[in-house]
Amino acid sequence: MKQSAFILLVEDNDDFRLILQEALEIAGFHVTTAANATRAREAMLLGKFDLSLLDVRLPDGNGIELMREFRQSDPDMGIIIMTGYAEIDTAVDAVRLGANDFLKKPFDIDEMLVRITELMKTRQLKTDNKNLREQVRSQSQNPGLIGQCQTIRKLKETITLLANSDSTVLITGESGCGKEVLATALHKSGSRSGKPMVSINCGAIPEELLESELFGHVKGAFTGAVRARPGRFEIANGGTIFLDEIGDMSAKLQVKLLRVLQERCFEPVGSQQSIHVDVRVIAATHRNLEDEIAAGRFREDLFYRLNVIPLSLPPLRDRGDDILLLVNHFITRFNKLKQANITSVADEVKRIMLSYEWPGNVRELQNLVERVTTLKREGVMELEDLPSRMISDKDRVLQSFRMDVDTAECIDLKSTVDEFESHLILSALQRFNWNKNQAAKFLAMNRTTLVEKIKKKGLQPTK
Repeated sequence: MKQSAFILLVEDNDDFRLILQEALEIAGFHVTTAANATRAREAMLLGKFDLSLLDVRLPDGNGIELMREFRQSDPDMGIIIMTGYAEIDTAVDAVRLGANDFLKKPFDIDEMLVRITELMKTRQLKTDNKNLREQVRSQSQNPGLIGQCQTIRKLKETITLLANSDSTVLITGESGCGKEVLATALHKSGSRSGKPMVSINCGAIPEELLESELFGHVKGAFTGAVRARPGRFEIANGGTIFLDEIGDMSAKLQVKLLRVLQERCFEPVGSQQSIHVDVRVIAATHRNLEDEIAAGRFREDLFYRLNVIPLSLPPLRDRGDDILLLVNHFITRFNKLKQANITSVADEVKRIMLSYEWPGNVRELQNLVERVTTLKREGVMELEDLPSRMISDKDRVLQSFRMDVDTAECIDLKSTVDEFESHLILSALQRFNWNKNQAAKFLAMNRTTLVEKIKKKGLQPTK
């Protein structure tokens, strides 16, 4: 059976290292070799390995020290120590300290392959169990796209169709409309769901730092690079990388990203050694990239590399009753997180939510529900819980009427209506510095009628 694991082989004997490398590669493993501890450390900084075969005696160190370092940097990597007969006690100690197994030299090549295969099976089983638990946990916390409007239903169908696809996806939509939620849903529904999904906001990181964040760097690559660091592409190897706000990426980095999409390889900052990765790319932007291309700010060839599967998310204001579904979802979520008990939403609040423009989209709605849950703690979400920008003058007046009705023992309808009319007219006049034309237009009434009411009510500017 062909293998696909990546193995780091650390052996100082050239002939023996070559024999082991050839046997491992014939068996289908991807092998990186190192003749000493220094080269082994460099290899670990530049790549990620499923297993390392470590000789105990090395010219510049020993395999036990390397094992400790490797185990600290990658707790999940398999480690097999190779030792001579006289060092058998050392090998036993190594297993006690964290090695998975040891091989006593001289050993049979077939025995080595059996040991490695069994270790890889055990490691894969543990990884699958861990991924399954993580998947169950994340699905319970993140139900994916919420909504029943036609556009969202269509997107859900598309997610299903793309489950086994590695095609690059470009998601467009206004800021805050849920592009990362859609990207996460695509990742979790696909064959890479057990692998990492790594996100980065290309518009939130300065250009001089973004290259290192994406592709990593080696020690000494620039001032402050005191140690090597893997980039997001390397961390996402085998999984998905989500490049948010791709339209804000500089021209220089657009060229480097284009190469990664074409060849699936890159060089960390300060290094001349290429790293090959297997990642699915999902990009997103709130910009119109075709307009950006026309303005010379975005590469046309990169756009076509990204725009293999274009998906568009609608703004929240165009999603109708989905708004109420999202409100209920966020109330349930924040009630649990904040140990609160917001029970429902008043009908008048629902009406305002359905007619509000939501310039901040789903993110604005989520923040609103979180704020109400945190500050109010329990009861019904009411008009008074909404920010002033959401409430029209008409809603405020209606709320005042309701408050009077709720608290008064008896109401004189004629005088109450007259009082409110006076209050509205005076407020409009004050708002427009007593410009009667503007006030009349604001109140949707004839200017002559307004002047008559001002005289009749005896309204005057305050000094």
